[in-house]
Order: sequence, then C-alpha cells, then structure tokens
Amino acid sequence: MADPRRSTLKRRNGTSTRKRDPIPKSQEEPIGIQEVPEAENMAEKIGTENQDRAERFEPDSVRLQFQEKLLRLQAEFDNYRKRQARDFRRLCEQGKKDLIQELLAVLDNYHRAEQLVEEGGHSVEEITDGLMKTSEQLVSILKQEGLKELEVAEGDPFDPNIHEAMLAESRDGLDQDTVLEIFQRGYSLGQDLLRPARVRVGKPLSSSVTGEQPETGGGE
Repeated sequence: MADPRRSTLKRRNGTSTRKRDPIPKSQEEPIGIQEVPEAENMAEKIGTENQDRAERFEPDSVRLQFQEKLLRLQAEFDNYRKRQARDFRRLCEQGKKDLIQELLAVLDNYHRAEQLVEEGGHSVEEITDGLMKTSEQLVSILKQEGLKELEVAEGDPFDPNIHEAMLAESRDGLDQDTVLEIFQRGYSLGQDLLRPARVRVGKPLSSSVTGEQPETGGGE
C-alpha cells in the first residue's frame, strides 16, 4: 500500500510521476535565417543606379578634358580643310600652267605663219600648209586634255542631246528631222557635253503642217 504522505508531497512540489509526451523533432531543430534571393538583385540594381548617377555627374576635370580634346579635333579638322583647299588651288594653277605652256607652241607657229604672209614671196600652198600644221597641233593638245569632237554629219537624224537647231525649214522627201548643215562643231570633255553641234534642220512636210518644230537656239 502506497504511503499517502509521499503522494501528497509530490503533488505539493508540482511534480508528477506521469510520463510526458516526447517533443516533435521539427520543434527540436533550431530556427535558421531564411535566405532572400531578391537581396542579390537589389544590390546589383543599387550598384547600377550609383554608377549611372556617377556618370551623369562627372567631375569638372573630366569634362574639361573632353572639351579640350574636342577643341583640338576641331582645330585639326579646320587646318585639314584649309590644306585641302590650298592643295586643290595649287593643282588647278599647275594644270593651267601646263596647258598654257603647250598652247604657247601653237601660238608660236601661228606667229610664224603671220610672218610669212607679211614677208611676201611665199606661195599660198606654203602658208596654207603651215596653218594646217598649226591647227593639227592645237587639236592634238586639246585631245590630250580629254576634248573630243562630236561625230555629226549632214543627213544625220536630228538629236537634241548633241544638236542645237539654229534654223529649221521644211523639206520634201524627209521622214524625220534631219541635219542639213553644220554651222559649228560640237565637243565633249570626258563624259560631259561641252558644246552641242549647231546645225540647220530639215523637217518633213507632214510635220510642218501639224505645226511641230524642233528646238532652236539663238545664234552667237
């Protein structure tokens, strides 16, 4: 039989012989700090914003360096442009000198022909031969510079791209506008038309009735 005094003492001390339920393992494990994945992204964003802010507010010394570099580049470009213009003028002047130097030889031959006429005693054939050689020399020099005579002949169809009609008249037997006479030869320089051939144009009688006229220009 149990001692009633011992049971009373245990109740007074707040103790009991009843076994307690075991604590779940989930409660026994210590609570750790949860990882926040957004923290790294936030730090990276803040770093980028700080860098952008630093770039927007550059120190005065850096801005001054860029301004000095810009001024130097502007000065160098201005000097380059002036050199290019100066060199171009020199080339043009040298080109004119070279051309005139060659034309002086033609002028000398022309003066010799004049002298033959003034002296007298020379046949017309001699004078004509001298003038022809002078003309050939001039044409040769101009060809070297790129001058080319347009191929125009009487009877060619009228072409407003290379012909300039100074006069126009109706002609029987023509089926299109036709070159009747060449007043002045035409020339091209390289790929450019320097001067059109100035011509007299014959028009078919049918076109004269309808009132069609080729382009005409004023004579010089």
